[in-house]
Amino acid sequence: MNPVSNMETSPERQVFDTNALQTIAAFEKLTHVSVRDFYDHNDRLIFIIETGGLLQALGKAGANVKLLSEKLQRRLKVAEYNPDVRLFIRNLIHPLRVAKMEPDTPEPGIITLKDDDTKTKGLIIGAKAQNLRFYERVVQKYFPEIKEIRVV
Repeated sequence: MNPVSNMETSPERQVFDTNALQTIAAFEKLTHVSVRDFYDHNDRLIFIIETGGLLQALGKAGANVKLLSEKLQRRLKVAEYNPDVRLFIRNLIHPLRVAKMEPDTPEPGIITLKDDDTKTKGLIIGAKAQNLRFYERVVQKYFPEIKEIRVV
């Protein structure tokens, strides 16, 4: 059974099933880093962790993530929370990088990601914009003033 996320109806409320709680507990036990949030998106388990815990969570040469990935037989992504919305988005979309990130242009509450590479833009957006909408929901949970993320 997959973790249940109630993100569609309310960005502030998220409900986890037993498997999700066990996965979070296994991550925290292995890494000794607190998980701030957890998502199961596109066959990947995504952990949002507290600021400053990324190196400890990854372990030497990514050993912690590799071990947990093998144990769970799923791909993992670890993103560090940052109180600066632009840095948080950068952490969330990593390893993808955009040339420019402009907040509040042309209207407040919109962040525009700009890049010339169509492959990068396509990976950020995803099929039927599912990746982009997922990133928006995660960002809106922590930054409710953000209405939309655009990729141009």
